[in-house]
Amino acid sequence: MKSLKCHLSSSVAEQNAILRQRYDVFVEEFNFFTPREDGQRIEYDTYDDHALLFGVWEQDLLIASCRLILPNTPLGLPTLNTMVIDSEKLQDIQQTAEISRITVASDQRAFRKTIKVLQTMQKEINRVSANYEINQWIGAVGPRFLRLLNQSRLLYRPIGPLQFHVGTERYPILLRLQDYTASLKENR
Repeated sequence: MKSLKCHLSSSVAEQNAILRQRYDVFVEEFNFFTPREDGQRIEYDTYDDHALLFGVWEQDLLIASCRLILPNTPLGLPTLNTMVIDSEKLQDIQQTAEISRITVASDQRAFRKTIKVLQTMQKEINRVSANYEINQWIGAVGPRFLRLLNQSRLLYRPIGPLQFHVGTERYPILLRLQDYTASLKENR
């Protein structure tokens, strides 16, 4: 497997590549969203105004991406806004960011490679999150993707019931920094 590098998008070209990849996956492949009326082949919503875009690159090829929605007053976080959350499992949301729009290009989805992509992505998200004093991440994923995250040693836990969200049934999930750090130490 070639070397994977994850980093924040640092140019308009990288941002556009990530938004096009999201379109390919979420609009064309999975039909979670309808095509844009203006014909642009990008997937973008208002949460992107409060998000950092990450790409995973193999040499010059974008093979995966995600966004990190930072805590913000105007919109909040999509999972907290739209899903049923168990308040016992999520008590403090002050330093919480949301990881969403996780994509892996269809021709890059071999099991071991996807695990490596997810680990590489989370490591960079963790590094960047420290600059924003983020100490936990939430998201919404289907049961199979949750199993894949856990097989990747990314110990996200459900914080609410399985429910319909963005085109399919998903769990709201949480990973605390302390659990992520402990998992890294355990697996050395």
